[in-house]
Amino acid sequence: MSQEYIHLDDQSIQTGGTSLTSVAILEDRIDNILSFSCKDLTVEQVKQHRNKIWIIGNITNLYRLDPNLIKELFSHNSFIKIEFDYNFCPYRGEIPHQKLANQPCKCPHEIILNPVMSSTYDLIIKNAKHCFFMSERQRATYAIHMPLMRFDKTSVLSSCFTKDSLDLIEIHALNHKNDQYAILEGYGGWHSQAKGVTEAKNFCVTNNIPYQILPNQPYENHIKTLSRFKGLVFMPIIDDTCPRCVIEAKLLGLDIITNVNSQHTTEGWWNSTREDIKTYLEHRPKHFWSVLDENCHIDAS
Repeated sequence: MSQEYIHLDDQSIQTGGTSLTSVAILEDRIDNILSFSCKDLTVEQVKQHRNKIWIIGNITNLYRLDPNLIKELFSHNSFIKIEFDYNFCPYRGEIPHQKLANQPCKCPHEIILNPVMSSTYDLIIKNAKHCFFMSERQRATYAIHMPLMRFDKTSVLSSCFTKDSLDLIEIHALNHKNDQYAILEGYGGWHSQAKGVTEAKNFCVTNNIPYQILPNQPYENHIKTLSRFKGLVFMPIIDDTCPRCVIEAKLLGLDIITNVNSQHTTEGWWNSTREDIKTYLEHRPKHFWSVLDENCHIDAS
C-alpha cells in the first residue's frame, strides 16, 4: 500500500503565491493526499490520520483552536513544515510587526497577543522531520528567532511551479512587449499595502517610468497580460520570502525593478541565466519529495 499524506493549510487566496506553490509541490502525489483546512481541524481527525505523513503549510488559523489539538498534532504525528512567510508572528514578520504594533518583533517567545504561538513553534522545532523555507534570508530570520532550530533539518525550497505553469510562461515569453511597466494591484487593504503598490507607483512617477496597474485575473490571463509589458515594478514593504510575481516576470523576459525585501534576489539561482532559473524551478517539487521521503517514515507497528 502506498504512503498517504495529509495536507494542512489555512486555505488562503486560491490565486495567491502560497496556494499556487502548494499545488505545484503536491501535484506529483495528489492522488494520495487528503487536504484539511486549519480552521476546521478536529482532534478526532488528527488521531484518525496518525498513520499518514502530514504536510503542514500556513497555520495562523490553527492558533484559534484548542491548544490540546495543537499538542496532539505536533507531538504524535510524522510531519514536515513548509514556511511560506512568518507564521511565528501574529503580524506575519518583523517589518509588519514593527509597522502595525510599533514595537520590534520578538516572536514567538516574547508574545502577548497569542501565547499559543510560542508553544506551537517549540513543538514544530523539536518534532518536525524537516522544515522547508522559501529563501535563505527567510531561513536566517527563523534561526535568529528560534536559535534551537537545527539547520540539518531544514532546506530552501523556493516558490514552486507546475509543469503547466512553466509551459504557459514559455508560450508567452516571446510576446511583443509594450513600453510600460506593470504594477500588480494586490488584493486590497493590507495585502496591497504590504506588496508596496503605493511605493511602486511613487517610484514610477519619480523616475518618469510609464506604468499600468494590473488587476487580479485568472492565472492564464494574468500571465498573458503580464507578458506584454516591458517590465515589472514590485516594491514590497514587508519581507517577501520568494515573490512569485517577480519570478514569473523574469521568465517572461521583463525588466525587473524591485527592492531588498524580495528576499530570494541575493541567491545564486536567481542571478543566473533564464534557462538555469527554469531548470532550477522545474526540479524544486522533486527536491521536496526527495527530502520528505528521506526524512519521514511511518512506523507500521
